[in-house]
Amino acid sequence: MYKAKLICLEGTDASGKSTQVELIKKYFEEKNLSYSFYHFPMYGHNYFSGIISKFLRGDLGSIEEVDPQFIAIQYAMDRYKFMPELENELNNKDVVLLDRYVYSNIAFQCAKINDIFERVKLKRFIQEFEFKFLKLPYPDINIFFNVPMVSIRDRLDVRNETEDRAYLKGKADIHEADLDFQERVRIEYIKAMTGTLNCKILNCLGLDPENVFKAYKQTVDEVLNRPQFKSWSDISWAEISQQKSM
Repeated sequence: MYKAKLICLEGTDASGKSTQVELIKKYFEEKNLSYSFYHFPMYGHNYFSGIISKFLRGDLGSIEEVDPQFIAIQYAMDRYKFMPELENELNNKDVVLLDRYVYSNIAFQCAKINDIFERVKLKRFIQEFEFKFLKLPYPDINIFFNVPMVSIRDRLDVRNETEDRAYLKGKADIHEADLDFQERVRIEYIKAMTGTLNCKILNCLGLDPENVFKAYKQTVDEVLNRPQFKSWSDISWAEISQQKSM
C-alpha cells in the first residue's frame, strides 16, 4: 500500500489543467503536504515518448493514418518506463499529482474510431494493458475538466501563438489542430469516466479558474482525509472495469 494519495487531472487540450495544477500545488503547500507533480507523456525521458513526439508532429502520418492501438501502447509504455520513479514518490510523499494518465489514453485514442464496437474493444484493451498487465497504480481520484469547445478553441489559438514546445520542433500538434477531434475526445472522456471507480466529471461552463478549483476542492479534501485507498494490487479487476458501455 502506497503512502501517497494519487490525484490525476484530465481534460482535452487547452482545458485549463496547467492553471489548476498551480492552484492545487499551492493548496498542498498551504496544508504542509509533501508532493510531487508529473506530466505525461514524459517527453525526453524514454524511447516511447520519442515516438509520441514524432506522432504529434505528424511525422508518422495523420490522425486517421496511424493505428490508435499502436499509439495507445506508446503512451502506456511511456508511463511504465517511469514507474520506478513514480512508485518511489508514492512511497515517500503525501500526494502525487499527475497531469494526464490512463483515462487520457482512453479518450484520445477511442475518439479516433467511428465503429462503436471497435471503440469498446480499444477502451477495454487500454484498461487491461495499463492497469492489469502493466499494473500501473490506480488513482485515488481522476478529475476531468469538462470545458465547452468554444473555450478550447480560443485557448488553443492563444497557446499556438505564445508557447514554444520543444517536442513539436516548430510544427503544429496534430491533436490540437483538429477541433472536431477535440470535441470527440471530450465526449469520450465523459463516456469513459461516468459511473467509473474514483472518477469525477467537473462541468466548467461559466467558471473562472478560482471557482473551478473551489468546485473540486472538497473532493480533494475527502481524498486526503479518508483512510488509505486500496492500492491497485488490492483492487479487483471487476471494480476498475465496471463502466457504462460507450
